[in-house]
Amino acid sequence: MTVKRNLYPKGTPGDPLKSNSKTGVSPEIDLRSEFDDLVFGGPTSIAHGRLLVLRRMRRGSDNKPLPCVCRDSITDEPDTEDSCPYCLGEGYYWDEEEITGRSMYLGADGGNANRLRDVMPGSVRADMRVFFFRYDTVISYRDKIVDLKLDPEGDAVVPYIRESIYKPQTIMRYRSDNGRSEYIAVYCKEDDAIRVDE
Repeated sequence: MTVKRNLYPKGTPGDPLKSNSKTGVSPEIDLRSEFDDLVFGGPTSIAHGRLLVLRRMRRGSDNKPLPCVCRDSITDEPDTEDSCPYCLGEGYYWDEEEITGRSMYLGADGGNANRLRDVMPGSVRADMRVFFFRYDTVISYRDKIVDLKLDPEGDAVVPYIRESIYKPQTIMRYRSDNGRSEYIAVYCKEDDAIRVDE
């Protein structure tokens, strides 16, 4: 069964260039609603997003992250060897919340297809993982994105099992005309990811 989608959800394909004042509708594609249809599903599409966890650093009244009690008083380093039960070695208290997003791999040398290609000596492979979130998602460079283990049907395994933890390297708010925020892309270095099973 194929689902036909209207390219101009607020206008008509026959008159895509007529102004809003003549037709009463806009010929522009609403990127926010298109993003929501892609990630969360809509009347003409199934959901293509997946469950992730956003780990937000807990902040004090001065907006600085709250240091964990496991931090050494002399070196100010967190307890990473005994795996502190409060911060799991992060060094700061944090809260986690479920979030739905979409992700893909991106490579400097052409993406996923070229990952197996030999690299010249001295070259650096800069593979990235890009996460896409709704325009109203609040995320900062101190936060982490936690990738959960999924079953063959794409549902998160319960109880949740953390597979990888990503640190945002670049947070880009993609904007459309007049500067309206349409969606957020978070670029994370693949080689900086923390693999929980390691």
